[in-house]
Amino acid sequence: MSVQKPIALIGAGGHAGVLLDILLQQNFTCVAVVDKTPNETLWNGFPLISERDFLSRFSPNDVDLVLGLGSLPNNHSRKSLYAFFKKSGFNFKTLIHPFSSVSPSASLGEGTQVMAGAIVQANVVCADNVIINTRASVDHDVHVSAHSHIAPSATLCGQVKVGEHVYVGASSTLIQGVSIGHDSVIAAGAVVVNDIQPFSCVKGCPAKPDE
Repeated sequence: MSVQKPIALIGAGGHAGVLLDILLQQNFTCVAVVDKTPNETLWNGFPLISERDFLSRFSPNDVDLVLGLGSLPNNHSRKSLYAFFKKSGFNFKTLIHPFSSVSPSASLGEGTQVMAGAIVQANVVCADNVIINTRASVDHDVHVSAHSHIAPSATLCGQVKVGEHVYVGASSTLIQGVSIGHDSVIAAGAVVVNDIQPFSCVKGCPAKPDE
């Protein structure tokens, strides 16, 4: 029987606070919160240390990581941090909020985070470092590629394909079977009825390029 490692939380902002709640609800032990240049010694009652101090004090054998940096449109910071710590040998914990619903047939990659009220249906595949945020709905046979963010209350209908590092905005809707190219942004409230090319930014109903 494997022993559950303690957790180091990377980041000390709003998204990290939500993840800390999940960790505490599921009785994980958080040994440190890591920030690039911390101005305090404690964050929400937990030791706050710099990345440099963390790497000097902890090894991949000591802890698993939870990436507490959120994901904004056209921002690669979360993806870069994930790659940096993976290259350093660390593993990321996949987190599922106890008040979400994830099908037993769904597959969630390393470091993927499913927030409160989210629904992940049958045969969904989420790659590594994906965020399925609060009340998002991901229907059957959807594929979400690495480093993508499905924002709060977004709806992905069945068989949608989402490329790598895509931001699907809050309360947007992706109609059944559409494909979203990598590094694209779907604006909040958009309704996507056709395939979207890589590096696109679309908004409106139906969604069209933002010019």
